[in-house]
Amino acid sequence: MSDNDGKLTPNRGSKRVLIVSYYWPPSGGGGVQRWLKFAKLLPECGWTPIVVTPSNPDLPVHDDSLVDEAQGIQTWTFPIWEPSRAVKHLGNGGRLGAESTRRESLLSRCIKWVRGNVFVPDARVTWVRPTVKSLKRALKEQPVDLVVTTGPPHSMHLIGLALKQELELPWVVDMRDPWSDMDYLDSFQMSNRVRRRIQAMEREVVSMADRVITTSRGALTTLEGVRAGKTPGAVLTNGWDRDDFQGLTPADKPSGGIRRLGHFGALYGARSASALWQELATQADEWTLVLGGPVTPEVQQDMSRCGLQPELLGSLPHRESVQLMVGCDALLVLHNDSDSAKRSTPGKMFECLATPLPVLVVGPKDSDIETLCAEWGFVFVAHHATNAAQTMASFLENPPEVDTSKRAAIAAAYERRVLTRDLAGIMDDCIRPEGQS
Repeated sequence: MSDNDGKLTPNRGSKRVLIVSYYWPPSGGGGVQRWLKFAKLLPECGWTPIVVTPSNPDLPVHDDSLVDEAQGIQTWTFPIWEPSRAVKHLGNGGRLGAESTRRESLLSRCIKWVRGNVFVPDARVTWVRPTVKSLKRALKEQPVDLVVTTGPPHSMHLIGLALKQELELPWVVDMRDPWSDMDYLDSFQMSNRVRRRIQAMEREVVSMADRVITTSRGALTTLEGVRAGKTPGAVLTNGWDRDDFQGLTPADKPSGGIRRLGHFGALYGARSASALWQELATQADEWTLVLGGPVTPEVQQDMSRCGLQPELLGSLPHRESVQLMVGCDALLVLHNDSDSAKRSTPGKMFECLATPLPVLVVGPKDSDIETLCAEWGFVFVAHHATNAAQTMASFLENPPEVDTSKRAAIAAAYERRVLTRDLAGIMDDCIRPEGQS
């Protein structure tokens, strides 16, 4: 075990929480933001965090700017064997994910079959058994009051399950995305037996947890144990951090009056929006599409077919991403065109909420994200809607005026400090003696 003691000294009487998370700086992307922010702010609420994370993860996105933010947070690191490293030698780029929907090679399909049917529930499951063994030793010398596991990867919850069963520690399960019904599982050619196994894992995790947290309303209602009233559940959304927005000034905009529509986040096949690309191509003298984050070749080809030439910025440090967001004239959020996406909400929605800019959202119909757009005043367009092109054209021709005072009032409820206080309350409830209010 590698132990970074950091700079934080627990407050007298402070409670200790063990947070098991695969994603941690220098990892970048949305997956790391949620618990980095919680861990940074929990000491203000009487909780001292200890983060458990791999010492040598195979990370798809790096963001070294987040390392400074993680300074002072105690971490315990343990080595992991990553099958994706072996995949790199086979020419698949090291990815075991399912972002692409284009025709794939036989090798790629075989790799995905192995990922789906051998590594269950996911490719990080190899880390579970040795980490549980190491944690049991470490916790004898440095006990904690509570364990939190966050996924995906949802194999992290198997670590919490083992600690719950063997050490009887209070345990909170945080599901940032759905698990057994997540859309990308369909690409792994899973057998029915494996599907049932993952569903059984999910049921056992939920039934054994002291509390289950999801980031979106719909996801909570699909969990059998929560629905049956056996396990308390709560929605604790993602949010935005006021520290990320302090001191930011809009970047210089290009001359000629061309406005900037910004999308910040990964963009792949399930999020592509051909109707929007076509509309933007017709308004190329009025709008530039700015894309911060990885964009798959499949999506780039779709844009090219529509005659659209976006400004590709690639993966960005988080603070630079926020800086560029506030420098745009309008913002775009694209969510997956899938059933499970109806029960999840992209984290970038909340940073868009913290700006005074008009926001266009494209996502699945009858979804949590559609409900939020109605509440927040964002313009929502459903994938495949018959009036999609008309709504998009209207947005681009005349972006809606934003009531900044109303927007700020809504955004205040999703600031990270407010959410951290809510989290601390949930954690306090889990360790409070039964019957004590």
